[in-house]
Amino acid sequence: MVKLSVYIVTLNEELRLERTLKAASKVADEIVIVDSGSTDKTEAIAKKYKAKFLFHKWKNISSQKHFAQNKCKNDWVLSLDSDEVLSDELIKEINQLKKAPQADAYKVKIRDMLPGDVKPRLFAKSYNQVRLYNRNKANMPDDLTHDRVVLGPDCSVIELKNIIHHYSYVSLTQLWFKLNMYTDELVHTAVVKNKKYSRLRLYTEMPRQFLFYYFVRRYCMYGTCGFWMATSYAYFRFLKIAKWFEYQALHKK
Repeated sequence: MVKLSVYIVTLNEELRLERTLKAASKVADEIVIVDSGSTDKTEAIAKKYKAKFLFHKWKNISSQKHFAQNKCKNDWVLSLDSDEVLSDELIKEINQLKKAPQADAYKVKIRDMLPGDVKPRLFAKSYNQVRLYNRNKANMPDDLTHDRVVLGPDCSVIELKNIIHHYSYVSLTQLWFKLNMYTDELVHTAVVKNKKYSRLRLYTEMPRQFLFYYFVRRYCMYGTCGFWMATSYAYFRFLKIAKWFEYQALHKK
């Protein structure tokens, strides 16, 4: 049987962390939490579940997760966000595969849980990512981009059958704070990589992205909550470009 480390990054997550750790503790032989300066009860909740709690100054999400991965003592690791909860079925599936892994990495389906949901809605937004992996075969890099596992050339991958529940929403205040901070990182990355945006995109990004989130991502199925979520994400996309133009204006030579 392989030993499994679960790693999570946090910042003021007292409202969501316990639910995440309660489920994660059912598969983890070690839990590593890397925090960037919480002032609430995050550390106390982490220690309740005997997690290794470490501070690391925030740079960006990929850097934070890379640091957390490298603090794990086991080769097999599971990357979780502090708002993600393993379903009961996924817990059973992971404990079964720990006995004899059939691949080097595993993709997991992640589905959104919106306010009032007790289970994912029929048309809930979902995505599929490698989260469980042998870090001798795959790696969470520190490269100024979004967090994602990069597979080695001979890394085999299997998709798990069961899901992670994603409780991303706490409040509009929390959501906008998170998106505002993330746009700063994206602008920094764009500047470093010399990425350009057109003025046409600046003027059209918000209505275009609203239509995308509302209809393509199916937030239209979620009533009033879906409307404010689609509007928030559309504004996030616009804000990234607006901040890029602001940077260019402030740094003219």
